[in-house]
Amino acid sequence: MLSSEIDDFGGCEGVSRTHRGGSVRSRVVRGAVRALAKPVVGAWMARPDLAWPLSVVDGAASLLPKPSGAQYVDVDLGTCSAEWIRAEGRSTKRAVLYLHGGAFLMCGLNTHRSLTVSLSDRADGAVLSVDYRMLPNAPIAHAVDDAVRGYEWLCEKGYRGEDIVIAGDSAGGYLSFMTALAIAESDLPRPAGIVALSPLVDLDSDRRAEHDMQAACPMFPGSAVRSLVRYIEGTHTRLTVDGEPGPLMCPLDNDLSVLPPVMIHAGHDELLRSDAESMARAVREAGVSCDLHLWRHQVHAFPIFADSLPESRRALAEAGRFVQSVTDAADRTERSVVTPISRCVSNSAVA
Repeated sequence: MLSSEIDDFGGCEGVSRTHRGGSVRSRVVRGAVRALAKPVVGAWMARPDLAWPLSVVDGAASLLPKPSGAQYVDVDLGTCSAEWIRAEGRSTKRAVLYLHGGAFLMCGLNTHRSLTVSLSDRADGAVLSVDYRMLPNAPIAHAVDDAVRGYEWLCEKGYRGEDIVIAGDSAGGYLSFMTALAIAESDLPRPAGIVALSPLVDLDSDRRAEHDMQAACPMFPGSAVRSLVRYIEGTHTRLTVDGEPGPLMCPLDNDLSVLPPVMIHAGHDELLRSDAESMARAVREAGVSCDLHLWRHQVHAFPIFADSLPESRRALAEAGRFVQSVTDAADRTERSVVTPISRCVSNSAVA
């Protein structure tokens, strides 16, 4: 660890840490991402109107064997599917609602399975990974609705708000905050915490122009997020929610005092570092505790490489400790939802 300090915003403490990085494996991944992913992102930015085969990303990941040492159950949420995951020997007293990243356009349960299994292991709990509806076929508001439905499903299975943490990476980080804000406006109980990994939170193009200058980012050109926001705005003009154009909300522009404690991780020189820092500052100024972890020499959403990178495993260990700490105050019992899992039934439907 290079630095560790306590920042005080609005009377609410939050830990800010910068971690060492740069293992041999992470440097290999960083080089591969810069050589392969960054040009593809640039090409998409130039012609987002083309029929890019984005579903192939999660489809290709589906060909990989599922990580061993975990049990899986398919879940039907009505509007979308989900996967209930528990690492071997882990409790069901707490649960994580996980929302995958992918720019609201791609990825899914398969691309993020190693991360969700690792998070189940580190958090000593179960994970409900939601395969929410995505652009360009559904507005982002529908993705938030799907995430809230996943939260409701957990509550229906006996979990209380203090047993549940909402987590996500990149676009899933955005959805984690928006889901918690939607829950705050409902009759549902408040979750125990939020874990956001390289979250996208600032969808204000003018505001982004002031800080989208991370030339060192190995994955994204400097204007990538502004290009994505323009695409989202254009897509939303033809998608409707209750007969109206789908709303495009920014977590930063909401009342954040209703949020539970937050933990944020991001790469030290990735494009979305500014989002992570802006959100941490705003959450603290709202009087909510927020831990911010920046990792040197790591790519965007690096915890997705849970099977390969020591830094990913360390970040998920931090996240797991946070999940346990914010839920440990509750007196929990094992949930009946795990009956099929305890019998080691894989890929069976849970109603």
